[in-house]
Amino acid sequence: MTQSIKIYLILLLAIICQTVNAQAPFLSATSNKSTVGLNEQFQINYSLNGSGRNFRGPDLRDFAVLSGPNQSSNMQYVNGDFSQSISFSYILQPRKEGAFKIGSATIEVEGKSVASNAINLTVVKGNNPSAQQRGGGQQNAGDDQSNGGLSDKNIFIRAIVNKTNVVQGEALVVTYKLYTNVNIMNYVVDNMPAFNGFWNQEIKLPEQLQLTNETVDGVNYKCGEIKKVVLFPQQSGNLSIDPMQITCIARVQTKQNRRGNDPFGMFSDPFFGDPFGLGGVKDVKYEFKSNSVKVAVKALPSNAPASFGGSVGKLSMNASIDKLTTKENDPISLKIKISGNGNLKLAEAPVIEFPSDFEVYDPKINENFKTSESGMIGNKTIEYLIIPRHEGEYDLAPIEFTYFDLDKKQYVTESSPPYKIKVLRGNGSSSASINSTAKDDFQLIGRDIRYIKTKTEELDTIDHSFFGSISFYSLGIMPFLLFIGLVAYQKKQDEFSSNKSLMRSRRATSVAKKRLAIAEKAIKDGQNDIVVQEVYKALSGYNSDKLSIPLSEMNKDTIIVEMQKRKVASSIINSLTDTIDYCEMARFGGKLSDIEVTKIYDDTLKLISQLEESLKA
Repeated sequence: MTQSIKIYLILLLAIICQTVNAQAPFLSATSNKSTVGLNEQFQINYSLNGSGRNFRGPDLRDFAVLSGPNQSSNMQYVNGDFSQSISFSYILQPRKEGAFKIGSATIEVEGKSVASNAINLTVVKGNNPSAQQRGGGQQNAGDDQSNGGLSDKNIFIRAIVNKTNVVQGEALVVTYKLYTNVNIMNYVVDNMPAFNGFWNQEIKLPEQLQLTNETVDGVNYKCGEIKKVVLFPQQSGNLSIDPMQITCIARVQTKQNRRGNDPFGMFSDPFFGDPFGLGGVKDVKYEFKSNSVKVAVKALPSNAPASFGGSVGKLSMNASIDKLTTKENDPISLKIKISGNGNLKLAEAPVIEFPSDFEVYDPKINENFKTSESGMIGNKTIEYLIIPRHEGEYDLAPIEFTYFDLDKKQYVTESSPPYKIKVLRGNGSSSASINSTAKDDFQLIGRDIRYIKTKTEELDTIDHSFFGSISFYSLGIMPFLLFIGLVAYQKKQDEFSSNKSLMRSRRATSVAKKRLAIAEKAIKDGQNDIVVQEVYKALSGYNSDKLSIPLSEMNKDTIIVEMQKRKVASSIINSLTDTIDYCEMARFGGKLSDIEVTKIYDDTLKLISQLEESLKA
């Protein structure tokens, strides 16, 4: 047998053995934590030792899906061996405590369905202590080996603000830029800053990350903006923007010792590098944080007019009424349009004193603005539906709108002209004449109207007089009692009207339910983003009104303290803070499913009812 035939047979035998010993397709499921805190995020991964399609994730109804499924693949050709794998990952957060079993995921391989193992998980109250030991931020140098040699010299993120000194209500922009000099296959925002002390509005960025070249400390990086947010400070003082936490999957070159198989060191020579692409690569998970940012916020001047409602920027106000002459019960439309550049979303409707004979419905608000690096530009229209109930001439005082002008550094008040509204007698005011006096046309109303009898009957003589009777004294004292009651009622109404905190507390539930009604309509229309936004507004507004806490000073710690003062059950307080946290994350964690959005709405509706009962007690 010739030498070439022997070599051929050996190679053929090796191929057969490799085929026989090849691993069957296997989908493995793993979690980075077995015990998770209720407010903590964790990651599950599904890895297939081959290629497949039609991946179907497990049932995750007990968890909030913050990200996923995120797909990555890996192909290697090392020492003549070719291998391929594909993986899917989720970033999750528990909804409740307890022991859970995350069921199997499936994937189709060569026409057959392959199922993964299940994952057992325990959710405890608070944060998992083991998670606290990581220390946060960049990986330590000692961990480089586990990170595939990655460090903050390879990947990092910067939080950049366009200004660090502002006045309360003035817009500033924070941009999160990702820098890398290695290949990033995927990244996930694990923790978005809460922006405590700020109201925020995200600037929409292109779905595809736009990369540019930038040199930092003499090193060339690819960089791209991954998040950009406009912030409006709601309180004065030195505020801090917390770091953003990122987890990415980076593909790195593995260090192969090829000397044993390459006695001449040909493929290890830097000149040749890896000309055939045979060097090994692997995907490495790397966690890191951005820097925190300090912002100095100056308080607004104390000489604000009574018509100032917190609007800041360069704004204008225009009021219009559709008619000045109308009839009883005919509606009138009054529109107020606030336009310009500023915190339009937070602009409050001007206070209007309507005549008591006017029935006024809650205003319809239409917002049309665009958020960009210049701030919030556009307009906000507030429309009142007014129904005059009685004829006459009525005066509507000028409508005033005050804002703080950032250019002039002073308060500016804009006013509408006064309106004189004439209400004419309505068409349905005259009474119809009676055309028939037949006996059958009359009806007995209570005991007031009786048909006149045609025959007289004997009358009994009353042997006691009305003067000095109980009825006489009762009728005599009744006007005094009514007068005292009216005085007491008016005094109570005056106290109620003068106590704005009490008024806000009384209307807290009705305002929250109106917000939830908007959210319910948005669920039916499939507008999930609006649902989360209105639910968050309902909770924030309810807590602000009920606890008499200004929105600018409200945070979780303040809410907890005030709720405890009012002896609200700790379970209800925990549900409230958990719901607020979930709403915050939902606003930045991507799109939610219809089931998740409906659950947020149902939980909030139930929660407000529980709070109302507790705060009444």
